[in-house]
Amino acid sequence: MKRAKYLLLGGMLAGMLIGCGQTEQPTVTEDFVEFEQITPMESEPIIIREEQPSVVESIMEEESTTMTEEEEIVPWVDRVAGEQAVAYSIETQIYEDGIVKLTYPQLSGMQNTELQTKLNENIKQTLLQGSADEGLTAFEYSYEIASMGAGVVSFVFKGYVNYEGSPYPINAIKTLNLNLITGESIRLKDYADVATVVSALETGWGYEVASEGIVKDDFSAFMNNGYVTDYAMTLLDYDVDSKNMAFVPVGFSCIKDNHLVLFIETEHAMGDYVEIIFDEEL
Repeated sequence: MKRAKYLLLGGMLAGMLIGCGQTEQPTVTEDFVEFEQITPMESEPIIIREEQPSVVESIMEEESTTMTEEEEIVPWVDRVAGEQAVAYSIETQIYEDGIVKLTYPQLSGMQNTELQTKLNENIKQTLLQGSADEGLTAFEYSYEIASMGAGVVSFVFKGYVNYEGSPYPINAIKTLNLNLITGESIRLKDYADVATVVSALETGWGYEVASEGIVKDDFSAFMNNGYVTDYAMTLLDYDVDSKNMAFVPVGFSCIKDNHLVLFIETEHAMGDYVEIIFDEEL
């Protein structure tokens, strides 16, 4: 409002001056002199500084750098190979013999055919383990590929078994982690930090429950109410030992998306086993 009043007053004065015959207008030179008097040449020069990134931009840049670093992580199943990366493919086979029905994987296309035969025999023998138990009325498995790396392949076998007189079939789980360089199975104690796993199971931190319908707190309470008395000793007996096929594992592990996964036997009300995935990458 004040600016509008000044403009109106200026216009009225200009009109009065023109009306009085004073038509001279100030020259450009006069205006320039007046401007110099107001802003002398000796005034400090204007310093132009480069614009600094905002806090948000800095955070976004840090996150972008972190993501790039994470993307560069080589999965453990590939790191194992080093410079001996193995090329292969997986084919599905079906085996049926009485009550035994298996859908299982077989490796093909490996340059070392002798090693390929050894690996495939390990797969089949692992699945057949327990199929000759007395009183069995059903024994069925199918498979999933947990990881297919250049140095390690990891399989999960899910199915069910049933015994005479049992009120219900038992949900069954097996896994097999194979070293593609040596042809031997890889057990939990061979690639995981058992002490870290023990700490996670005891505290209920560092993992998530993947089995549907199972609440993590309930699972942790079940584990710590005397079901497992010695985590360390139990974990050392996880997974199939291809050098000793008579050995019966107390639990199973696999590698999925570069994370350790455990399948822990539980009571039937919890599905007979619970799958948990650890937060840290291998």
